Amino acid sequence: MIDIKKGIYKHYKGKEYKVLGIAKLEETLEDLVLYKPLYEQSLCDYWVRPITNFLEEVEIDGKKIPRFEFVSEKIERPKVGVGVIIIKDGKVLLGKRIGAHGENTFAFPGGHLEFNESWEDCAKRETTEEAGIEINNIRFFTTTNDIFEKENKHYNTIFVLADYISGKPEVKEPHKCLGWDWYNWDNLPTPLFKTIENLLKTGLNPLKK
Repeated sequence: MIDIKKGIYKHYKGKEYKVLGIAKLEETLEDLVLYKPLYEQSLCDYWVRPITNFLEEVEIDGKKIPRFEFVSEKIERPKVGVGVIIIKDGKVLLGKRIGAHGENTFAFPGGHLEFNESWEDCAKRETTEEAGIEINNIRFFTTTNDIFEKENKHYNTIFVLADYISGKPEVKEPHKCLGWDWYNWDNLPTPLFKTIENLLKTGLNPLKK
């Protein structure tokens, strides 16, 4: 059986497909590539094609190019993060990050939005896990589109506002944060996490919402 790398391929005409593996035609045991179109169409969910045809080259303007060219092992898509702007006595809570992503920058509590989770539940969960305090009155503030070129990461960040209720901020995840403190909006510590840098570019002030 001829082996083929699984992943995303681009057809020479431009459309992309996800190769799932090799199938066998039962009558002849011919190797067939099983692949899924990554665009809207109504004919079927999957396609098969003889592997020799899938791997062959085609001639375009006198130049030979792959019929299907390997692109990547998986589709990269932006992730969704939630940043929690907690307000207490006219100040906001920030902590100094440690670890590979955004190390030594200051950021709000927050993290990845989980499957089937609401923004409000994510904000409460992340705040409890990271800082151990209670919040309420969680409401939408704005979003930013955050591309971390060096880390090759892309996030859409949902910023929510929340009111402080009780508890003293403490480091619950010492492998992620060095410490928490309250800061005036017009005197934030530096350097800031990229999501907050992008937030500041909007000119929005959470204390005036």
